[in-house]
Amino acid sequence: MPDLGQLEEDIVTANRILADHNVVDSFGHVAVRHPDNPARFLMSRARAPACIELDDIMEFTLDGKVVGREPGKPYSERFIHGAIFEARPEILAVVHNHSPNVVPFSVVKTQCFCAIMHMAAPIGRDVPNWDIRDKFGDATNLLVTNMDMARDLAKSLGSRTVALMRGHGCVVVGRSLREVVFTSIYTEINAQMLGKALALGEVTYLSDGEIAANTKGRAGFTLERGWENWCRSVGRPYHPRAMDTGPGFSRTDN
Repeated sequence: MPDLGQLEEDIVTANRILADHNVVDSFGHVAVRHPDNPARFLMSRARAPACIELDDIMEFTLDGKVVGREPGKPYSERFIHGAIFEARPEILAVVHNHSPNVVPFSVVKTQCFCAIMHMAAPIGRDVPNWDIRDKFGDATNLLVTNMDMARDLAKSLGSRTVALMRGHGCVVVGRSLREVVFTSIYTEINAQMLGKALALGEVTYLSDGEIAANTKGRAGFTLERGWENWCRSVGRPYHPRAMDTGPGFSRTDN
């Protein structure tokens, strides 16, 4: 994991990239586990992702309490990130968004939201659809504003990569900031494509074997290729990381 200063810069970049890809708009947020203290996480103050700057980054305990400087109001749904970090020690980054092509799948519960393209393979075939109404009634505004709600969402997510949130959006998790941004972008793209495919006829989803092979093969080379391109698109500096390749690359690759 990068050092704290570089990670904070990357949080700014991640927010700009996700905004540029219409994954977040004026709302939505990104959090990263603290590189030196796994019981804390970093995210911006409550601000539109495309506007976030380095001075907006704040530090939190896993139960959502602010640690240190407070440049502004924190996101009311910061508990989502804390509860997932609490439940999933291997997870280092979380995105919560209202991705516009994903939301329709959250309100049609009979329709599978599954991966149909190889770039979206980590979505899988078993995406849960968490409904805040099931446990917390029909008088909420659908926002996850405390740890009880957040822990219930984290329980629904389980060991998966993505969970839908009925009438709200989704959460996406990753083992790095680059990975969670990559998966968030391709979750939105998969939703666009799936909606079009369903209008055409019967859909062929990725198989469990195809999902496993594509997910296992995703490594630094793939993530860096996307990250560099997206940094250029939003005018942010690109700082290269490991360019390792995962198993399953074509036989012409070294």
